[in-house]
Amino acid sequence: MTKPEHAFDPALGLQFARQLEASQSLGNSSAIDIDARQLFYQLNQSGNNQEVMPAAHHFVTQQLNKASQAYMSLQATNDSQESIAGLQAPAIIPLTEGLQGESDFYQGLNQLAAVHLTQPCWLENISQIGSSQADTTVTVMAVYLQLTGAEQQGANIQQLYRALLLSSGRNTPMLHSFEYSKQTGGLAEVFNFASIQLALARFPRVLFAEILGFTLAYCQAPVLLEICFPDHLLARSLFNLHKQQAQQCAPVLHTCIANYLGLFSQQSEQLWQRICGGFWLYHTQMQSCRDRLQHVLQAPVSAHQGFADLLQQKAAAAMGHHQKVAIQGKTLDDWFAGLPENSDQFLQALIQSGYVNQKNPADSPLLKLFDFKGPMFGVLDQSELDIVKNWLGSELNEHTTEVVKEPEKSFANALVQIPVINKAQKKYAKLCNRELYYYLVNADLFPDVLPTARAKVQYSLQACRWFNPLPFKHYSHQRFDHYIDTIYQQEVDAYQPLQGKPKISREAYVWGLEQIAPMILIDGCWLQNSLALKNLNPEICEILFNIYCDEIGNGRLAQNHPHIFQQLLESISIQVPPVYSEAFVKSPGFINSAFDLPVYMLSLSSFSVEFLPELLGLNMAIELSGLGKSYMSLVDDWNYWGIDPSIANIHISIDNAASGHTFLAKKAIKIYMDEVLNNSADRVVVDQHWRRIYSGYTSLRFVGRRFKLALPIGYLWNKFSVKNR
Repeated sequence: MTKPEHAFDPALGLQFARQLEASQSLGNSSAIDIDARQLFYQLNQSGNNQEVMPAAHHFVTQQLNKASQAYMSLQATNDSQESIAGLQAPAIIPLTEGLQGESDFYQGLNQLAAVHLTQPCWLENISQIGSSQADTTVTVMAVYLQLTGAEQQGANIQQLYRALLLSSGRNTPMLHSFEYSKQTGGLAEVFNFASIQLALARFPRVLFAEILGFTLAYCQAPVLLEICFPDHLLARSLFNLHKQQAQQCAPVLHTCIANYLGLFSQQSEQLWQRICGGFWLYHTQMQSCRDRLQHVLQAPVSAHQGFADLLQQKAAAAMGHHQKVAIQGKTLDDWFAGLPENSDQFLQALIQSGYVNQKNPADSPLLKLFDFKGPMFGVLDQSELDIVKNWLGSELNEHTTEVVKEPEKSFANALVQIPVINKAQKKYAKLCNRELYYYLVNADLFPDVLPTARAKVQYSLQACRWFNPLPFKHYSHQRFDHYIDTIYQQEVDAYQPLQGKPKISREAYVWGLEQIAPMILIDGCWLQNSLALKNLNPEICEILFNIYCDEIGNGRLAQNHPHIFQQLLESISIQVPPVYSEAFVKSPGFINSAFDLPVYMLSLSSFSVEFLPELLGLNMAIELSGLGKSYMSLVDDWNYWGIDPSIANIHISIDNAASGHTFLAKKAIKIYMDEVLNNSADRVVVDQHWRRIYSGYTSLRFVGRRFKLALPIGYLWNKFSVKNR
């Protein structure tokens, strides 16, 4: 197989497929049934569980094949500009007029939540650090930031949708929780759609063509809620925001698709079919969700389901008023708090209680509670009382056959076991850092490298704990501020403007710049998986992701740090292969230790959840290192020698302690420690978390110590070798 020469080379898909083939045979893969609920839950978990990737890839591939077959006759056979512009899906009609009421809207709102609250997640990993300066990446990243409202004032679409959910009065479980995935009544089609969106995010390069088509379809169509309920006023601001964002992004995507196809002219027809496959995949999922919702809303609701829904609607207001009333040893407040997951158990307990007259349901004490002078008089209107009476008079043993909902599926552990990638295929543990660098930069293609990466992080952090005593044992914000501020001030005070000729020669600087290329060409890599924190700590996630976006230019190539450094290398006649290529690590110009720190950063980035405190500490050290004497002196020296200091200047500016990355790094640590302090009164626990943060902080210098020693030695050796040739 030809080695990929571009970050988004179509051959990458074949490369990943070979990883799957190296594992045990899938056998008859078409017979493997992956439950979308299980997959949705697994993909929603914080962290990097590479075990789910084979199942996710298989699931998406199956769905793509189905969509392509269904719409094969509508796909253009050529990839001309006219075909790209003409790629349009047929309109999906709204739900019928009789299903446009408020109760229908709120039921649809809750049913479709998993789809809307995972959009456009399939783009969140599109700018992996190894390919962050590719024109294609920059363009699609700009689209992602536009669609998520990253640089806009006001609420984004997900926030508007959550606000609508709150207004519905339903107590919906968190999207990433086990309770959400196992709740009864959820539509299988919705879990399918949401799982596809989450799964695509795991393959930003392998399925890049499909992602382009999927995104184009998203930008061309209204959101699913608007398709179903186009005239609902409560959601108008959400509908308008999506329309505004999508209209801005669609032309950009057309150009991006044309440019992408132009990069690979020999494979353009195949790529165009894949793009169309992604496009029709989105459309088919929209259509099936709309059709299923129509069916559910049209079907008569059983007496059991009607009463369960009524209890859910009243639960929020009822809680706090029924602490003294118990059924089967459990207070009504506790029953209400467990809705909707416990609705079946709640109704079964209620029917067996003294509140229900089994022989004469119409004379049940439950109904008398709502009579005049009863303790709950006025809580229900007549239509709601009719729901209660209907439930009392129904045959409860038949309710499960009447309810129009998906059958409850039991799953507690793993997915259908598609074999995971064979970890023994590559002897990663035996590779040196130079060799590991290639696999870690391309971890989306080689997920089986991650156990080795994790072991490397654990080893380095353990060594840091041994050799770096704490500057203060007991954490407080005041001590932390004083420690960081003192270091910062010492660095600033140590700076002396250049007078005369620099101590370091231009030749030495040029050689040194080549040696730091493996690190600066992936600047920001330690935060590339910061979005994995969104369910664990949204506030910290937002801070770290914003820093990462700054590092990669926020969708602007001119501001991309690796690109700025690449331009610097070219200006001093240093040519290196693309950072994602095997040729890069084989470049003879690098000393081996130049890969130590980059490999550690890449490894840590893959476990941003597990090693969050250490990541926060490392981030603090990196951002602080850009301020003060070291970078300011570099600017002076480089200006003297005619070396472009842009990469140093941008770090001095953007890392500033007032409001820049150093300030944000401190803020993130304080937020983390506030959570620890709020959740534990045990000083030992608090100090353990501070120890972990500080270990991460010291790891920057500790892991880089070999490179720091080897750099001057390597320069002198290189200089001596050149002279004696």
